[in-house]
Amino acid sequence: AFARRDSDGSRRAHLAEKAKRMVRSESSSGDAAPELHAHADAGELVKSLVYGGLDGVVTTFAIVAAVAGAGLPSRTVVLMGAANLVADGLSMGLGDYISECAEQRFAQHEFEREQWEFEHFEEGEIDEMIDLYVREKGFDRQDAELVWRTMAKYPDAFVRSMCVDELGFIAPSGDECPAWKKGLVTMASFVTFGAVPVLVYVLLAEMAASSSSRGVVPVVEFLAGDEAKFYVAAVATAVTMFALGVTKASFTRQPKLRAGAVMLLNGSAAAMAAYLIGALLESSYSSVPGGGSAAPSPSWCRGSSDSGGLSQYAAGGVCADGLPGPHHLAVA
Repeated sequence: AFARRDSDGSRRAHLAEKAKRMVRSESSSGDAAPELHAHADAGELVKSLVYGGLDGVVTTFAIVAAVAGAGLPSRTVVLMGAANLVADGLSMGLGDYISECAEQRFAQHEFEREQWEFEHFEEGEIDEMIDLYVREKGFDRQDAELVWRTMAKYPDAFVRSMCVDELGFIAPSGDECPAWKKGLVTMASFVTFGAVPVLVYVLLAEMAASSSSRGVVPVVEFLAGDEAKFYVAAVATAVTMFALGVTKASFTRQPKLRAGAVMLLNGSAAAMAAYLIGALLESSYSSVPGGGSAAPSPSWCRGSSDSGGLSQYAAGGVCADGLPGPHHLAVA
């Protein structure tokens, strides 16, 4: 009704909700607690879902973009991406859990403090709220006194309203979403969405190996290329970011296309910055005199002598075991 600015529809919805409340009140005889909305927990978890998912896919693809910009091999993408998923996923989950615990403890402490102050100096608390409404909300003093002296007859409601109006937080009610659940959702979302760019590289490598065993040369050449993997990962990441924006909009009742576009723009800007930095650093390092003149370690070409490995690298750019040699090394 609100989206359509339908006042009649809003009125009908409120009357229908009132009828439901009356039925519940009569059936429970006032003993049962009010029924919670079915989507309450989901609404509280949407922040963790979107926050973790967006951070996961953006940071992981930023690593992919930086590696691609630096011209490093695909296996480096997989190794760095996997390490980022594990380390950052745990860090994000624990961070969300710890911050949520701290926020809940702070709210509980302030709520108990305000309760104690109201019990021991009720008049002072009433005067404090009357002054606040007159000074900041533009109430006439007589009206403000009427509101808060009436509220003072109901201590719990008075203190809860005081927490919102004076301190700026909603007092704990005991049915908040557990902090561990928010932390778990953040970590799971980070790993799930952040794995998309890495999985693209892994799957394309598997497809290339499968096509090679069947002798499908054109497909192998396309899938084995680092550039093709990067482009496919970019498209998959863009779709994921857009889907995250649409998911967020489903809970916040925002325009879905706009939310998806904003999410996509945010992630694209981060990925572009990472790609440019990777390319810039690679270019700068390559142009430094002697920057890549160190002698190669035998580990570059396992299973062959230094000279044999260097000769093969000079001829084909790879070592005997198929691993790429250091691109900056020069053979004397």
